Amino acid sequence: MPEITNRQRQIIAAALEIVSERGTEDLTIKGIADRVGFSDAAVYRHFKSKAEILSAIIDLFARNSAQLLQEINACDCASLDKLKLFFLDRCRVFSTERVLATVMFAENLFQSDPRLAAKVHQVLHGHRELLLKTIRSGQRQGTIRPLPAEHLFTMVMGSLRLLVLQWRIGGHEFDLLRAGEKLWRSLATLISASARRMK
Repeated sequence: MPEITNRQRQIIAAALEIVSERGTEDLTIKGIADRVGFSDAAVYRHFKSKAEILSAIIDLFARNSAQLLQEINACDCASLDKLKLFFLDRCRVFSTERVLATVMFAENLFQSDPRLAAKVHQVLHGHRELLLKTIRSGQRQGTIRPLPAEHLFTMVMGSLRLLVLQWRIGGHEFDLLRAGEKLWRSLATLISASARRMK
């Protein structure tokens, strides 16, 4: 997808607010136009349909995620450092792109459209595969504890999800990245095979 414009970003943000509040069934071009103060025609100049808006939301998240996965794969660093890179990058991105946080942690909102749900699932599956691969690599190297990789994955992603949920429900009142850094230090201590404290 090409770079989105500021107007498109406004439309996407408004659409996500409506979807978060009432679901995709109640998302309409008129509702989006009312929320951003545009005419219906102005919205249609940027997106041809509601489905195109929803697809753009997922594409925005997918593009961001693909870039992160490439960076992690290219990183010549320890497995724990790769997990840290993923964890803190998500906190950093969600702090500045709150729209993306809504997508990643409310993927069930797209279940009414199988095509869109499949797109979201594909992105999240990429996260899961990368983290499991990284965890197992660290276990082979003896740097990550020899617990079931699926359980360690759940610890990392579950902790991230809960932190972001608390941040969203609390009206973004605390510094997500700073809280993420503190939480990561505890997680690293729990999953590291060594007794040393991770920085």
